[in-house]
Amino acid sequence: AVGGYINLRAGYDFDGGVNNIDFIPYDIPMQETYANRQKLMMDATTSRIYLKAVTNSNKLGRIVVFIDADFRGGSENSYTPRVRSAYVSLGGFTFGRDVTTFCDLLAAPQTIDFQGPNAYNYFFSTMIRYEHSIYRDILKFGVAAELPNVSGTYGDSFASIPQRVPDFPVYMQVNWGRNKESHFRASAVFRDMYLHNESTGNNTSLFGWGVQASGNIKVAGPLQLFFNGVYGEGITPYIQDLSGIGLDFTPNPHNPRSIQTMPMYGWQAAAQIDLVPNKLAISGGYSMAEVCRRNGAYADDEYRRGQYVFGNIFWDLAPCCQLAAEYLYGTRENMDGMKGHANRVNLMVRYNF
Repeated sequence: AVGGYINLRAGYDFDGGVNNIDFIPYDIPMQETYANRQKLMMDATTSRIYLKAVTNSNKLGRIVVFIDADFRGGSENSYTPRVRSAYVSLGGFTFGRDVTTFCDLLAAPQTIDFQGPNAYNYFFSTMIRYEHSIYRDILKFGVAAELPNVSGTYGDSFASIPQRVPDFPVYMQVNWGRNKESHFRASAVFRDMYLHNESTGNNTSLFGWGVQASGNIKVAGPLQLFFNGVYGEGITPYIQDLSGIGLDFTPNPHNPRSIQTMPMYGWQAAAQIDLVPNKLAISGGYSMAEVCRRNGAYADDEYRRGQYVFGNIFWDLAPCCQLAAEYLYGTRENMDGMKGHANRVNLMVRYNF
């Protein structure tokens, strides 16, 4: 099967903007200037195309091959194709590139904003994964070895080197309800991050770990709840607002010759009400991510906390066409207490094919 959709988003920042086409609290400027108070955006790079093939083999059972791509592979507005997923799945195993096993795909609400809640952990990883369901899909578990993505601050005494050990995420999930529409998942991830000690001339490693509770609960009638909470040390790839910002570890401010992992946490909660089943839905929620102090802050302008608030409405005009509108509010606070904020309204038109 071949399919996909064309997705046009239009956004406008007012009373504070974000230095990104996505609404990422980390990218909120700390000082308002004439250049960042307002901004108009139009974007279709999140349009997508996919290819899926399913084969039933006598020896291997059901085999699924899937690949999809969007147009976010280059700089903003370049529309360079980018592979998102590319994997083969058989016998409970997944080989290739897919959403990280530490992510609960059904725990976050739908948003026009491509990034979504800043405490969520949606990103793609190259992996070998095994998943299995038992007791008529009431219980499900998974374990994987995934290519690590390390983002640390090395200072003058340490240097980056190639990684040697994969990340190991695991989860256990309980499903319930008439159609198993509700679930609760407990997850963990373990990391061994390698770096070079310039002072001693030796290579060393830091242990990173994270735990998460997440779920999606059908409360009654049209009401549905979403949530996830994550805590750990050195797990910036697994919290969206923190990914790539160099805070898996930093030099110790009191002893630059030593290095330390950074504690961090985040949580998000949201609700969706289906006003007209499968036609019209409204949702809203709150999300927060924070890097905790350890031995003081390595830099005063270092990120400390980001907040993300949203409300939206989605209308399925036809099976192939969806319209949506959204309001977003976000804040960023640094270690020194300095704060910035931003507001955005989004509109979306999507056509499926």
